[in-house]
Amino acid sequence: MAESDRRQFPRQSKETTIQILLAPDHSNSRNDSSDLLPANMRNQSEEGLYIEIDHALQPGSTLSIKMAAPAQDHPEDVYYNYDGRVVWCKKVDEKTARFGGGIKITRKVIRADILTSRF
Repeated sequence: MAESDRRQFPRQSKETTIQILLAPDHSNSRNDSSDLLPANMRNQSEEGLYIEIDHALQPGSTLSIKMAAPAQDHPEDVYYNYDGRVVWCKKVDEKTARFGGGIKITRKVIRADILTSRF
């Protein structure tokens, strides 16, 4: 199958800053497993994301992604949590320490703080 034919869903250009949390068994150091790493999402589809990050990701590793919902869609503090699996990762440019990676989404959750009355 040709590389351009392997996606089942169309990609949408959507650039935003996200946070990545590596699963403990796939982090490069002890500190990586507990810190949220900043990354830039460049595009997304129903089943995955393309991100750029200053950290090499191991294909097959699992991670959690936190992304704020657009303020115009949700005036309250709402964010998306995704669990994903790294499909591939390679250097974006040999002159920088920037990596690009394809992430397959395995689970999606929307989180929000909702005020409720106790009466």
